[in-house]
Amino acid sequence: MKIVLLLLLIWSLSSVTAFGNNDHWNTGYVVMPDGHRLDGELNYNWKAEVLQLKMPNGTLRAYSAGRISAFIFFDHEQNILRKFSTVGFTDPDDAQRFAFMEECTLGTLSVYRRLRHMHEFIKMGRPSMFGSDREMIKDYDNFVYMVLTDNHVVDLEHFNADIWPQMQQEFGKALDEYSKIHQLDPSSTVAKLVLINQYNYLKIKATETEAAHQESSSAKPVEKTSSLNSVQ
Repeated sequence: MKIVLLLLLIWSLSSVTAFGNNDHWNTGYVVMPDGHRLDGELNYNWKAEVLQLKMPNGTLRAYSAGRISAFIFFDHEQNILRKFSTVGFTDPDDAQRFAFMEECTLGTLSVYRRLRHMHEFIKMGRPSMFGSDREMIKDYDNFVYMVLTDNHVVDLEHFNADIWPQMQQEFGKALDEYSKIHQLDPSSTVAKLVLINQYNYLKIKATETEAAHQESSSAKPVEKTSSLNSVQ
């Protein structure tokens, strides 16, 4: 009981200082629901799920999920372009909710992620969950990953049952060899994301090869014409 109370205390202190710990600004832009774009300096608080926009004229605005369609910024600290979209979902009470989801990879299998909620006690033992945003987001296991496949959404935690069989059926040999060469641990979050990314690459290559083959097959040979004129 004492451990639970201690964790709750740490969580409370972390929530109070959430905005203070996230003072890192990056150049980017916001996309409004009507498609209008607002450029400026962006500060995203992963814990509070609130985006702040500092416009060139000094105006400061704050947005929660549902008020904007997307936002993009270049994370100078980790040298990566981060893309977020507003995703709507229905909670257990049938209420419509919105959340910011970061794009991890796009393709036949698209992956998005969102920071795990602090009340998920199974993850509360992770020290990084109580650190600053910049330290917290370096741990892949601090996030919930959702995979979009054939208009269905699958939790990455169901990778072995609902995602991997499809990948194996199409590119089993190539993926097994890739995993062996790169010594991937199939149980880790990073390995699953890497394998999905490689699957998307193989899917693109297969589509390009098929298109080239069809184009070659449909090409008709040019009929040769005589170079001699008929004599009248």
